[in-house]
Amino acid sequence: MTIKNTIINYLRIIVLYMLSWINAFKVKLGILKEKYGIIGFLQVDGLKLSRKFSSEESIAAVKEFDSFKPDDVIIGTYPKTGTHFAMGVVHSIYKEKGLVEPNSLMSHINGLEFELPTILRLLSGQTGGQGLLAYADKSKSPRIFITHLPWDFWPRRVMEKKVKVIFCMRNPKDTVCSYFAFAHKRASIRADTTWNTFFANFIEGNVVYGSYAHYMRTWYPYRNNENVLSLQFEDMREDLEGNVRRIAEFLGVDLTEEQIRKVTEANTFESKKKEVGRGHAVYRSGKSGGWRSQLTVEQNDVMNEWINTELDGMEDLKLKYGS
Repeated sequence: MTIKNTIINYLRIIVLYMLSWINAFKVKLGILKEKYGIIGFLQVDGLKLSRKFSSEESIAAVKEFDSFKPDDVIIGTYPKTGTHFAMGVVHSIYKEKGLVEPNSLMSHINGLEFELPTILRLLSGQTGGQGLLAYADKSKSPRIFITHLPWDFWPRRVMEKKVKVIFCMRNPKDTVCSYFAFAHKRASIRADTTWNTFFANFIEGNVVYGSYAHYMRTWYPYRNNENVLSLQFEDMREDLEGNVRRIAEFLGVDLTEEQIRKVTEANTFESKKKEVGRGHAVYRSGKSGGWRSQLTVEQNDVMNEWINTELDGMEDLKLKYGS
């Protein structure tokens, strides 16, 4: 499986490399807009996005989505703050309890705002612009919704219906480092975008999904709601077993000690990286504190001032910056 996944990952890299050239050509022709180095730049109600992933129609569909089931869970994250980490743990918990079949993750996952690639949209005959949400009713329960959208773009009745929500956060210093590498691998930014340029854009909120600080501010008021579980990427790395217990309890799933051990072992960073194979865009280093070798002294000073200003009033979150 690992060799097969590695081959698939490298094929994806080749495809993404080819698409980057195609998209650059589209930008020159004016078919795709580019701004801040974002390929397919799109702005909806002030939020910076990319047409590679979303559209005006798919974002509008998210706000109006109302077809939630009692066992649904939404995993909300700013990009590169633990989406796949949390998603993997949730699916493993369900698998150990016999609620889902092995290797069935994609049958249960739904991306709230994500648009279908053009070729799949044409093949499926989709014309409504709902993106992946158009297929939510066909997904197997329990469904796992994922989104990078800030709270003010979420479905309006999430709290009213008390849909279970898992928020995963990560310190902004490691986030920007991981996001830079990921954006290049996914070809969502110009190939010649430098680290210094991306860092400056991140500070200004000129990246796909906009400002990290805005994302945190929109979520912060709901952090203690009974249907919300708040996690930190760094805590999950340091005490995965403890967080497996927290997530299972939150989901209302009773696991034996042996099942908890299995879920924990299956979701260590090392296990997941081995499972997906080499060359995967999602799993990089998974370290906390890796920013120390990437941020310059000046950039660290800029980030510290930005944190003190933009995240003021959220000190109780006690974000961890690694050692």
